[in-house]
Amino acid sequence: MKRLLSLLLTVLLLLSLLPAASASSTFPDVKMYDKEISYLTNLKIINGYDDGKFRPEEPIKRVQAVQMILREMGITNYSDAPNPGFTDVKPGDYGYGEIAKAVQLGIVGGKTASNGSKYFDKFGHLKRSQMAKILVEAYNLTGTYYKSFTDVTDKHWAVDYVDTLAANRITTGYDNGTFKPEDKLSRQHFAVFMARYLNDDFKPADDPLFAHFIHVGQGDSTLMITPKGKTILIDGGKSSVGDVVLSYLDSLGIQTIDLMVATHPDADHIGGLVKVLEEKEVKKVLDSGKSHTSQTYFDYLTLIDQKDIPFQVAKAGEMIDLDPSIDIKVLNSGEGYTDNNDASVVLKVSQDDFDYLLTGDAGIEAERNMVEKFDVEAEVLKVGHHGSNTSTSQLFLDEVNPTYGILSYGEDNSYGHPHSEVVNRLYDNNVEVITTLDNGVVTIYRENGTTFVGGEISQDPDPQPTPENIYISEVDLSGETVTISNGSNLGADISGWYLISEVGNQRYDFPEGSFIEAGNHITVLSGPDAYKALPYYHLWTKGYIWNNSGDAALLYNSQGELVDELR
Repeated sequence: MKRLLSLLLTVLLLLSLLPAASASSTFPDVKMYDKEISYLTNLKIINGYDDGKFRPEEPIKRVQAVQMILREMGITNYSDAPNPGFTDVKPGDYGYGEIAKAVQLGIVGGKTASNGSKYFDKFGHLKRSQMAKILVEAYNLTGTYYKSFTDVTDKHWAVDYVDTLAANRITTGYDNGTFKPEDKLSRQHFAVFMARYLNDDFKPADDPLFAHFIHVGQGDSTLMITPKGKTILIDGGKSSVGDVVLSYLDSLGIQTIDLMVATHPDADHIGGLVKVLEEKEVKKVLDSGKSHTSQTYFDYLTLIDQKDIPFQVAKAGEMIDLDPSIDIKVLNSGEGYTDNNDASVVLKVSQDDFDYLLTGDAGIEAERNMVEKFDVEAEVLKVGHHGSNTSTSQLFLDEVNPTYGILSYGEDNSYGHPHSEVVNRLYDNNVEVITTLDNGVVTIYRENGTTFVGGEISQDPDPQPTPENIYISEVDLSGETVTISNGSNLGADISGWYLISEVGNQRYDFPEGSFIEAGNHITVLSGPDAYKALPYYHLWTKGYIWNNSGDAALLYNSQGELVDELR
């Protein structure tokens, strides 16, 4: 348990340095982070100004940072600190003792003027990187961040502090993947950092668990991307579609597969994996333990051996340790079966209370065994064996009780998949059937109570009204990016909204399923370096949109009403 009392005393001392005024739960100049700011003002940790405003963008000064650090350390005697020799801070000046002591301890240093003299710049401003160091060291934070910020390289002095802050979900950085370590720390961001440390309710939710059911014709291939950025590739279709799988991985910028799963050795499941093994780094392979006489299976094993990839035979009941924010459980594997289909590796992958059941070609006997041994309930069912009547029994459906059933199969296949009795059974059980044949890649993820399915959206609970505080927070004309923020405490569905470039009168339409989380942002990108990574990054075009000499961004809702503009 956090030392809340100690922390509150420390913070009260630190923020007594900031201008005081009556605490207020709302401020007219606060557009974002209202809940965090209200939380801290109600605790009397931070206050607004006498004019009733909070001044959220106002930065914190360097001398205040020094005083914060020393007070947190419990250092109140500065008399033994030698004069640091700064031209702008002399004995008797405000903050002199604290600055001298901090320099003595090596916590801070000064600056050098053009004439070679040293000064401290005590009313200069605290940087974001410096605040990261304060929080990490003051509260003994630890942790490893699974990604990295593009502007905090391994050589940056604060990389470990910034990464630790991110690992504790105290910061998420900016939508473009930066942290902006050299930017001044604003009052509103200080409030966010402190609120997230004090109360986990203010921390951003884990990223979603994404499932991508890739269209590989008559076969299976599923890509999962975990909240911590780990990749799981389950099957790869036939050899002839290996390039399709590779192309999809490339479109998402994926160069490494953390876990490759071969559900069973049939060619329509492992063929495409051979191509992936050739072209990508694969860190581990999970296999059913069943063999095959095909050349495809031989090539698959040969590559694993040549590249010395760790190889594990799945066992029913075991947990796969890949990402602490999700659970991966093996419900079925080859042990005890002679038929390769029934020996399929079946995985139940869960994030909180949202589950995916990935069944390979497991048949009715395997389904019965799983029902007897495990909890098979899942919101998303990858329908077994491409919809064959050898799988998806009524007993199994009763226990799984899925909301969505994903069918992966090829047009006019010789097997007649999916069989009509299976499709009808799914419909009779109120399962929403989604096929790769009709939809191409089917992407499913759940975020903030909302399930997104390949561009279609179903909401639980009932849809909430769109918040009013949706606005354009930043336009970077030269960088060809527009950031749209949601300053309310409700998520916003902006499907059908559109963005206009005033000078060129060009229009971007937000697709179905476009959503901005409460207190979060999305970014619309254009230009040759633009890319698409929904739900946070929207690709407008690879061409140039914005006039660098001056342009305005206009945001309209689906009724054609102007919501906001930024010039």
